[in-house]
Amino acid sequence: MQNMEKNYSENYPNNGWLRGYFVAGGNDTHSALDIKGWRKHFDFLRLRDVALLKLNPQKDEKILDLGCADGCTMTYCGLQGAEVYGVDLDPKGIEFANNLLKEFSLKGEAVCTNANDTGFADNNFDKVISSDFFEHVTDDDKVDILKEVRRVLKPGQPIVIKTPNLNYLKLSLKFKQLKGLLKFQNPKNFVIPHTPGTDDPQHIGLANRKSLDTCLDAAGFQNRQFFYAPLRRFGNSQFVELLSTEIPFVRDYLCEDLFCIAWKPIVASHFPD
Repeated sequence: MQNMEKNYSENYPNNGWLRGYFVAGGNDTHSALDIKGWRKHFDFLRLRDVALLKLNPQKDEKILDLGCADGCTMTYCGLQGAEVYGVDLDPKGIEFANNLLKEFSLKGEAVCTNANDTGFADNNFDKVISSDFFEHVTDDDKVDILKEVRRVLKPGQPIVIKTPNLNYLKLSLKFKQLKGLLKFQNPKNFVIPHTPGTDDPQHIGLANRKSLDTCLDAAGFQNRQFFYAPLRRFGNSQFVELLSTEIPFVRDYLCEDLFCIAWKPIVASHFPD
């Protein structure tokens, strides 16, 4: 049943996650999730696009999606012409992902396996993407996964990473707590969603730029570059855009997601000893 408001649905729409529909309620307190229908979140889709544009999937490229879940990122890359593969430990997600590939007649496969031991051949992929996956694993696991990525990537080819920015989430939490205090609410009721201690503690490995950079270095990705998407959650502002993308240190707190591209070494791949 559709509400009169555009891009809003009282019931979860078909392929809702793929199309960018999110709960139209709040989940930043300890209370149960308040579901008030489903709304298309264009700003979140914009941030998905930031990673996809940096990845730039091309026709006939072989791309690996780490933590592919139900196959959304695989589908986006496949619709751009790439041959797409995904790994995840959730059998239901893998089934859904493979059904999406069939629905859109895309070439590739989602496989139920661990991201740190994919089973793919050495130097097999043109590109790798990790979109909203690294927050689900510890730093030690990140290093093991990145070492596996380095193995399966072709020399000189990139991995693109998108993951929530812990610095931004902490700053946002402080703002919500202060706002709650002004309304005589208990600031301890406010939380960072999906973290340990909440009703949905999936995000055990939230990172900031420093911690992610350390993991990349430990895995042998010596050439890497972080990039920033403007903060537009509260509207368009040239001043906020400048702060969130151009001003060192400040942008590490005002950018909602961490974005990084890292390349597998060329020389060290051919001459490892």
